[in-house]
Amino acid sequence: MNISALAGLIFFLAFAGLILIHEFGHFIVSRWSGVEVEEFGVGLPPRGWRFWRAKGSLTVGTRALVIPANFDLPFDEKSALGRGVDVTARRAGDRLVLDSIALAASEDGQFRASHPEPTESPDGKLRFDGILQRVSQGTEFTLNWLPLGGFVRPKGENDPNVQGGLAAASPWKRLAVLFAGPTMNLIAGLLIFIFLVRVDGYHDLSRVMLAEVAPGSPAASAGMQAGDVVTQAAGQPVTDFDSLSAIIKAHLDQPVQFVLQRGAETITVTATPRSNPPQGQGAVGIRMSEYVQPVTTWGEAFRYAAVSVGDQARALLLLPAKLIRGTLAPEEGRFIGLKGIYDIFNLSVSADVQSREPEPSTPAAPQGPTYSTLYLIATLTISIGLFNLFPFPALDGGRIIFVLPELITRRRVPHQFENAVHATGMIVLLLFMLYINVMDFVNPIVLPAP
Repeated sequence: MNISALAGLIFFLAFAGLILIHEFGHFIVSRWSGVEVEEFGVGLPPRGWRFWRAKGSLTVGTRALVIPANFDLPFDEKSALGRGVDVTARRAGDRLVLDSIALAASEDGQFRASHPEPTESPDGKLRFDGILQRVSQGTEFTLNWLPLGGFVRPKGENDPNVQGGLAAASPWKRLAVLFAGPTMNLIAGLLIFIFLVRVDGYHDLSRVMLAEVAPGSPAASAGMQAGDVVTQAAGQPVTDFDSLSAIIKAHLDQPVQFVLQRGAETITVTATPRSNPPQGQGAVGIRMSEYVQPVTTWGEAFRYAAVSVGDQARALLLLPAKLIRGTLAPEEGRFIGLKGIYDIFNLSVSADVQSREPEPSTPAAPQGPTYSTLYLIATLTISIGLFNLFPFPALDGGRIIFVLPELITRRRVPHQFENAVHATGMIVLLLFMLYINVMDFVNPIVLPAP
């Protein structure tokens, strides 16, 4: 099996799918809140194919009509508003459904209605004319040539003068639309974690378990065993990998007392971390792992999945603080681009495939199937959701910052200024994305062998 090709396919489908989920959140809440959406695109422009246009509506005089699905108006709606039109329609229950429409002839630039009241023809269709007051053509669903996620184009996204558009909506509706995309990513992460917790157990990041103890190491001499859970070290609570690593590094060549949970028993041992351990071993000679709590019901799975999403979110939000404090190496906290993410997918897919081989190829192969790729996808969708909430111009979070003052002052920030700020932010974001993607090649991340 070509692992690289499989990893590439999964990476492409997962990344594009998570972006589409994000955009679908914006789309569905826009529709629910009455904001018109002009286009929902799969992939990025240029456009390849419009495969569907949803039903729309228009108003001629005082009469509202339904525009059928996939009906294209024979004129530009913006230039036609306020002009006279000839209409042919048919009844569908208590509604009028548009059959045809054309700009009406005018004399001296003035429209004079010749059929202000509907006249029924022998085929049952109604004909009348009047002034075109309002048009909502319905959402276009398109396939685009660049297969990288998708996009939503709300009507009047940046212009509050466009009736029925996003910028003209109330601040509460705009906030709902802006929060919807990141929320959909977090919901997707929750659903993936519900499945993972149910089949793989809850990986408790706050409890550090010993996955392996090196023979002849200080840990082995002290009596530590694989499966022990470390609760304290040097009198300090152990809450995650980082805290235990920091305690060990701070006490090199000094005796350290470790409190271990072994089943229902609590054990205290003493080991001395080495400042110069043998190659392939750490200071104490242990390999850490999360504690896995078995889960037997879907109710438990939901509860632990919500905790897992919170753990992932907290870990991402604490990254800057860890970098500043020096508890996390800069290499571990760096941004990565598409190549870096693909490399991690390649590693995860390889581990998952190897774990499902009938005869493990190495003695160290995991006992039972792993779900590294699904964990990676769950982490990625949560990261996308949280990153978009970051209060930077052009991101959802940056747009939210411009809406919040309006809730208090009842006055909106001038849209020309807001648009300029977001345009500048987009340029900065594109340059930053270019930089991190170039760095993936210039200084690639170092990953352990699968």
